[in-house]
Amino acid sequence: MFETARTELGLVVTEGLSRSGLEFLVEELSSLESVVVARKLAVMASIDGLGDGGVDSSTVARTRGKSSVRKAKRSAKTAKKLSSMPKTKQKLADGDISEEHADAAADAAEAVGDAGKADYALADDAEKSPADLFAKRARDWAEKHRPDDDGDQRSRHRRNRHLRKFVSKDDGSFGISGTTDSDEGSELWDLIEEEAGRLWRDDGGRGADVSASRTGDQRRWDALLGLVKRGGGRMPGHKSVKAPHPKYQGLFTIQLEDLLHGPAAQARGELIGSGPIPPKVLWRMLCDASLTPVIVDTEGQPLWMGREIRTATAAQWKALILRDQGCVVCGADPSRCEAHHVEFWELGGPTDITNLVLLCSHHHHLLHDHDLELVTVDGVTKLRPRAGPPPGRPHRVARPGRKRNRSSQPTASR
Repeated sequence: MFETARTELGLVVTEGLSRSGLEFLVEELSSLESVVVARKLAVMASIDGLGDGGVDSSTVARTRGKSSVRKAKRSAKTAKKLSSMPKTKQKLADGDISEEHADAAADAAEAVGDAGKADYALADDAEKSPADLFAKRARDWAEKHRPDDDGDQRSRHRRNRHLRKFVSKDDGSFGISGTTDSDEGSELWDLIEEEAGRLWRDDGGRGADVSASRTGDQRRWDALLGLVKRGGGRMPGHKSVKAPHPKYQGLFTIQLEDLLHGPAAQARGELIGSGPIPPKVLWRMLCDASLTPVIVDTEGQPLWMGREIRTATAAQWKALILRDQGCVVCGADPSRCEAHHVEFWELGGPTDITNLVLLCSHHHHLLHDHDLELVTVDGVTKLRPRAGPPPGRPHRVARPGRKRNRSSQPTASR
């Protein structure tokens, strides 16, 4: 049976196929891959259910399947969760979702402690969304449906925070690793991304020679080292220090209804990118000048700027982060995004909140360089070839040979 399957796959040819034909093959082979994964996970679940004293399924995947330790454990964990998630399991078996979707759903189920609830809430969304965007949505859903002891969990994360060094025995390279609670971790990462953005601009920004420039990961390391050497890079509240871009500020929401119709001390908030915040954590965070509270459903600064300016204002950025919570295509963190004019600025598009969306640097480049357009179907936003050139502008030809920096650092919107 398996030999026949290998033979059949070997007969799939790519020579002479058009782009549409090649794209169809990617779709079909990805679906077939999911079917194979579903069968493998079912077998792994059966191994763990034998109870015969033999090795567990992760060990089998490691020794017989030649998987890494991490991948083998990941598969065993997902296999166990899927036994209580029939909808997700069936969609994987039908080739409608990928292994990455199944992993994300399993993680969400573990976080809330209710596989059935996660299965019911997430299975249909998994089929509609790319894996990276679904993973973000699954994490957000899990954060909102964690048990009521979430505040205690954050406290445990805080108590167990650590930072360790390690030196590779192979080549002597140095590394560090550590964990903390999600709020403090997000604040640290935002500081690093902000400093890395400054280094990116120093390197020449989009005009830099990619072959001679630092990579995004290299800049982040240099940024961390620079921040530590300078004692954090800035002192909150110091008049001589310029405020960071909104994408590098902590932003959280508080429901107006909670403040108006109940004890303020019991109001709950939500940190964008990290999820709900228990009241006792929220009010501690309000004392931090680097965090910006946004009271939703109230009138704030102007978000409709028309043709007065081209780039998004700080107030608009905060509203975009609150609304989009990252790249609308892949869910990338706001710190990696740019404000994109849906109706191009050069064609008369206004700098209004209703004409702006967050796109990561990769998808922003892709949209402009290949004349793609944004389309939202069933709540999922994708890029697709434009039906025709934008009015008033000739069709742009893709420039695959053009040198540009592919870093995810911030730039002005288009």
